[in-house]
Amino acid sequence: MSQLPGAANATIADNKITQYLLNPAHAQGAGKANFFTQFGFSPANWTELKRALLDHACANLVTAVKLISYGDLHEVSCSIKTPDGRNPCIISVWLIKLTDPNPIFVTAYPNPQGAAP
Repeated sequence: MSQLPGAANATIADNKITQYLLNPAHAQGAGKANFFTQFGFSPANWTELKRALLDHACANLVTAVKLISYGDLHEVSCSIKTPDGRNPCIISVWLIKLTDPNPIFVTAYPNPQGAAP
């Protein structure tokens, strides 16, 4: 595979981190919050996770692309740099709209095929 097109211009909405990935009360994000906090990320340092996800998009390869009606969903996989240095394998998902070449963050989760932490 190849790098995420436009990775250097990728964006993440702050609330995707603060109210989703690091929110243990979120219906779909609680498990993700538990996962990311066990590697040293926290709501208090949420910008650290945002930066790590942006770096993840630039440093790793696209492993899958799904064509949808308004663009392409790109999965980027493996190591993310974490505060505790264990750097687990994750999948981050990025949308590239037909009308905008800059990737937009959708979600991230542990890679079920990745190495155990």
